[in-house]
Amino acid sequence: MNFQPPSKSLTPRDYQFIILALLVFAAISVGLVRANLLLPRGGGDFLVHWVASRGFITERLDPYSGEVPARVQQLVYGGAARSGSEPYILDTPFHLLLLYFPFALFPDPQTARAIFNLILELSLLALSVLSLRLTDGKAPLWFALLFVLFGVGNLYAFQAILESNPVILLSLLYAGTLWALKSGQDEFAGALAAFSLYYWEVGLPFLLLVLWRSYRQGRSRVLVSFGLWTLVLGAVSFLVYSNWFLAYLRAGMNNLRADFGFSVFTTLRQVFPANGQVIAWAVIIMLVIALGYEWNPSLLEDDRRFYWVACLSLAAAPLLGFRSELENLSVLVIPLALVFSIVQDRWGRFGGLLSLLLLLAVAGLPWGLYFFVLPGFIVKTGEVLYLFLPVFTLMGLYWVRWWALRPPRLWADLVSRR
Repeated sequence: MNFQPPSKSLTPRDYQFIILALLVFAAISVGLVRANLLLPRGGGDFLVHWVASRGFITERLDPYSGEVPARVQQLVYGGAARSGSEPYILDTPFHLLLLYFPFALFPDPQTARAIFNLILELSLLALSVLSLRLTDGKAPLWFALLFVLFGVGNLYAFQAILESNPVILLSLLYAGTLWALKSGQDEFAGALAAFSLYYWEVGLPFLLLVLWRSYRQGRSRVLVSFGLWTLVLGAVSFLVYSNWFLAYLRAGMNNLRADFGFSVFTTLRQVFPANGQVIAWAVIIMLVIALGYEWNPSLLEDDRRFYWVACLSLAAAPLLGFRSELENLSVLVIPLALVFSIVQDRWGRFGGLLSLLLLLAVAGLPWGLYFFVLPGFIVKTGEVLYLFLPVFTLMGLYWVRWWALRPPRLWADLVSRR
């Protein structure tokens, strides 16, 4: 006779809690959508996808034609873009543009933007929580709440919300990829990597590291899943729009030639007009050498080293010469979670105070520069803001490198954490 443990059924109290939680979530979502409708003109990073998707569905408009940026500039700027402003040329692969088609069903662009921003805001919260979970640190509740508040309220995340930039979703995919690899869900990790083939300036080194390490470790399920999802998405896109690839390449080249955004070259030329170009090349060469040195042992060693090197790859990407924007730096919440959690966990009460001060500094200084930069300052505010976060993150990662790569083995290490 087989005996089975009795299944635990939900009580009326459980149902009441679930209903209450759903009502609270619905109320918060409605409130956020209403708040998003009050945002100032902008959101071009979403509107370029909305215009392209809606034009393709309703008019069979080529998403990569010059008509799309002209319409977006009218919505964002009220006319043609000025020199140095983003032209909003669509350079998204068509299989990822398909994900925007549901938003194209909304005839009002601001309503579609408000709903998309709701998804970004919820994703930003999930990104902050998941970034902390990746660290495996035993952070106190006050620190966890403070870090989540930093994750959703820092200047770079605010810029991403203001521009309705999908980099927040991309960052969540990166964090999810790390979590899936850590928990042995290789097929899921490969699928997330396939959906991450976008915004090369944000995560190209990170994706190359993930795929190369999977190959070196013989984790074929990651590569098979990545290849299968890429093939499926590509096949669907060619069935819907067979001539998209060449048009996409042309649009990408036009976007590269456009004069907007930040890079280590443009930024250092502002700081050091005479030698900025040389210094920028020196920075890039040093970072490439550092990544090569750190990548090699991480390909076959334990997950701790891989996690740290993955964070290093994300932090180094903005300084490798790719043109980028301030909102793209919101991805650095992933490596910052590692830095702050190690500082807080390693040095006990002093570490808690130190992590608090550092967290306030990295959150407060960009907002201070944004609002209170001195008139006539030699360097434009944008260049300072662009350099600040990746440089801070790189310095933090190398500061905690020893403890990030090696678990505490000595009794003195364990005692010092109390």
